[in-house]
This record gives sequence, structure tokens and C-alpha cells, in this order.
Amino acid sequence: MKMQQGSRSPFVLCVIVQTVIFGLGNVITKFAYESVTPLWCMVLRFGLALAVFALIFGPRMVRELRGAKLADWAPAAVCLAVGYIACNLALDVTTATNVGFLVALPVVFAPLIAQVVRRVRYPRAMIPFQVAVVGGLYLLCCNGGSFSFGAGEALSLLSSAAIAGSLVFGEKGLEKLSAPTIAGTQILAAFVLSLAAAIAAEPVVDVATIEPVAWGVIVFLAILSTCVTFALQNVALTGLPSSTVSLLLTGEPVFTALFSMALLGEFLSIGGWVGAGVILVAVVGATLVEGRDGNSEAPSSAGMERLVSQLASDSNAQ
Repeated sequence: MKMQQGSRSPFVLCVIVQTVIFGLGNVITKFAYESVTPLWCMVLRFGLALAVFALIFGPRMVRELRGAKLADWAPAAVCLAVGYIACNLALDVTTATNVGFLVALPVVFAPLIAQVVRRVRYPRAMIPFQVAVVGGLYLLCCNGGSFSFGAGEALSLLSSAAIAGSLVFGEKGLEKLSAPTIAGTQILAAFVLSLAAAIAAEPVVDVATIEPVAWGVIVFLAILSTCVTFALQNVALTGLPSSTVSLLLTGEPVFTALFSMALLGEFLSIGGWVGAGVILVAVVGATLVEGRDGNSEAPSSAGMERLVSQLASDSNAQ
């Protein structure tokens, strides 16, 4: 089914809102790390998010998962959890600029993974935009500095590939399960794997030593940067192909840079501004081209209506 540009707009908006929240979360997470270690911060974040999500969508998730196969949700959930853990570990052993560049590369990995997993034809029309985005990301994230490759960069690439996998497998899982259920299983997997990693790699956190500011950041990360963004991403995947969602997500470093300027006093070089401009132009151009040409592999534009109907029926059931 060929999508009209108007029918795509709500899904595009979902990803844009997601990138804004992620951009702010990337910056304020620095404040949380002043009194809590990265992995235990993730445990608290995803534990709180899981409690909130279960309270709202728990009954639906149980109903849907009873009749679902493990393959319907586990690959997307594990990929997303691995992606977040790898990213946080990378931030401990390399510069944030290098991590920002490499973690923003699902735009490269997602079409390749989709070609293997879903037998989706590689979107050749998107290649020029993908190349432009990679170049823009390099200019933005290096911001006049240098780029090197080591253990942190390897973890960042793992994170990027895993997040791309979560998009592709999530798109596939949404053929059988609703967006809230896919998002909920992703939060559950992230909590379980973060807890295991924290117990294995870091001293047990003393919650009494966590500063109020850090608790505020954890609440923001749990509610907005996890519950809301995971839901938005899966809603977007009901109306956009994973290749398009991954391209839109490259706007995250742009918002991170803007929030860094406002909250941390970090300023972009001329090259950084050029990179941000290249990313924005490429993303807008690719979105317009994909919307004009249509995409036979894209999910039905009825995804939003289906989600609203599911939410209404779930509310009545409760």
C-alpha cells in the first residue's frame, strides 16, 4: 500500500519527539553519574520504568504473550537491552563524542539487517542520504576534535548494531503483537540484563548516597526516556519501515548538542554546525523522497488507528 505523506506524519512526529527526549536524556544523565554508577543507574531506571509500564499495560502484555512465540518478541527485546548496556559501558572508556558518532549509526546497519532477517530489498534511493548523514554525524560529534578507535569504539559499534537489530526485529514482532507489548518486553529485558551486568561488574549501589538531582534524572529517564520513547518507537514502526526510523533517529546527536550548549555550556565548532545542518537536510530530504515514492515493505498506515483501538479495548477490559 502506498502511503500518503499526511498518513506518515504522525509516525514521523513520534520519532522526532523520541530524538528530542533522548537528546535531553543524554545530557542530564551526566548529573546522575555523579552519585550512581552507570549500570546501577540503568537498573534503577529500567526497574522504575518496568513498574510503571506493568501498571498500565501489564494485563494486555500477559494476554498477548500467552499466545505468542518467543521469536515474536525476544530478539527485539534482547537487542535493545544489549544496545543500551554497550552504550553505557562505552561512555566509561572513551569520549562522548566518539560514542555519539558510532551509536548514531543504526541508519547504516538497519537496512542490512532487514535485508537478511526480513528479506527486504535494500532501499538504494536512501544510500546518498545515508552517506550524507554519516558524514554529518562525523562532523557533529567530533566537533573539531579527532577520532580514534579502541575498546570504547568497539562497544559503541556493538550498541549501534544492536539498536538497529531492535528496530528490524521490532518491526517484525509488531506483525503479531501490539506496540505496548513489544515496548514492555524491551523494558523487561533491559532491566534483567542491566541487573545481571551491574551485579557482575559494579559494587552494589547504596541508594542512600544517591543525590536528589540524580533521583530526578532517573525518574526522567524511566518515565520519558524509556516508557514514552520505547512506546513512540514501536508506534512509529507500525507506520514506517525500520530503515526510515533509523534515519530519523540520527537527529538525536543534533538535539544532544543543542541541550549540551544550554545546560553544560558546550559549544559547537563551525564543523559541528555544518554537520548538524547536513544531518537535518539529509533526514528531511530522505523522508520526503521515501514518502513520495512509497515503500511496499512499509507497515500499513492503519497502525495508529489499530493502536488507538487496542488502547480503548484495554481500558474497557480493566
